[in-house]
Amino acid sequence: KKAIIDPSLFKYKVQPIKKHLYEAVIVKASQLSRRKHLFSRDRLKLFLKQHCEPHDGVIKAKATSIEKYNLAEQNFSYFFPDEPPTFIFSPASRRRGRPPKRASASLEDNIKPKQNTPGNKSKVSRERARFQKQKE
Repeated sequence: KKAIIDPSLFKYKVQPIKKHLYEAVIVKASQLSRRKHLFSRDRLKLFLKQHCEPHDGVIKAKATSIEKYNLAEQNFSYFFPDEPPTFIFSPASRRRGRPPKRASASLEDNIKPKQNTPGNKSKVSRERARFQKQKE
């Protein structure tokens, strides 16, 4: 297995947007940064919505984005110097967050079970139904 390369050793070629006014420059990793609040959860969600789509339970890049940015011609090693990661399959967790609080034994006897109505569907069930509608 290859040793992981120290990120501070990288140099990046920065290409200007207005190529007729500026030329490309090679900079060290320590010279690159982004302004605070430029990257946010909302911007990430927008990016994923514009360039990705769910396909058989896997999020994949849209064909238009692949064509626009020539992603079909690239591979993992073009973007990352280390070996591609190997992901171990793990089944989805049924529970998320805190477990519900338990009522006392005397109160449990008096509570009637809820009917399975559309208003009582779990969040997971609603999301699954929404994704099925999007596929159609």
